[in-house]
Amino acid sequence: MDKKFDFNLLAIFLEVYQQRSITLAADALGLTQPGVSAALKRLQQTIGVELFVREGRGISPTNAAIQLANQVSPAYNLVNSALSNLAGFDKQTPRQFLVYVDEPMMNLLQPLVEQDPDMGNCEIEFKMTPTNEDQLLHQLSLQKADLAIDIGQLPSLSYSNELFYREQISVVCRKGHPRIDGIIDKAQFYQEKHITIKVRRSDLSVLDFFTEEVISARKVSCECHSLIAMMALISESDCIGITSSIMAEKYAAKLNLQLIELPFKCKPILHNMMWHKRNEVNPAHVWLREKLNQLIAQST
Repeated sequence: MDKKFDFNLLAIFLEVYQQRSITLAADALGLTQPGVSAALKRLQQTIGVELFVREGRGISPTNAAIQLANQVSPAYNLVNSALSNLAGFDKQTPRQFLVYVDEPMMNLLQPLVEQDPDMGNCEIEFKMTPTNEDQLLHQLSLQKADLAIDIGQLPSLSYSNELFYREQISVVCRKGHPRIDGIIDKAQFYQEKHITIKVRRSDLSVLDFFTEEVISARKVSCECHSLIAMMALISESDCIGITSSIMAEKYAAKLNLQLIELPFKCKPILHNMMWHKRNEVNPAHVWLREKLNQLIAQST
């Protein structure tokens, strides 16, 4: 291989590999499409293998491209981290972070961040975690988001997973319920109508996801996509529902709800912090993770 190999070609290759699109890669790199295409052609000529093939309206990496990306990407990430470390991080320099969270974490963290006097000129924006795991991986890989906090873990070795917060689940029903007053057994649990909610990034209900017992069919009145919406509906009906302790403790009094222990043996809800390993030692990213951990520690 030519000793004067242009390593810029690898940066362009990795962007195209991640985006699976020359157009999107060109936009991300601030280059023209012909420029990106020419760079890929030069790289293919240099190493003597084809890297991408046409597939529908897009492109797909060859086996050679997959092997090259797997070998080059870790080193490229280390170089970026090293350069970031040299630059350092100053919280007084304006910076906005984007963090994906589930609904309980958004309700817990957003007020803590807004009330924290030690943010400097940094801001943290929270968005709901994508329901599709591939989309979440894609967003973190392309650094469209800095990290995610959600239940479950990311399976790829390219990502770090760290336990962030542990909570329990609880039954809620309205105060003044005609049949429930502070306690519920299994028989009554199945007799009542339920308002259910599915776990994000899963087709299972909250109860099915966290219980350690086999759950029989329930009488379902409706299915929601938001815990707050579910609790609001329960406050105006005789239905019952399952929610997280964070949401229950925050909104029970406001919505005039009872908090009742679940008559099943359940696992705790584990909210994990997840990020791409390229940011493992990045000073700005380390500050973000430490800040969120500090805020969550102060809240308990």
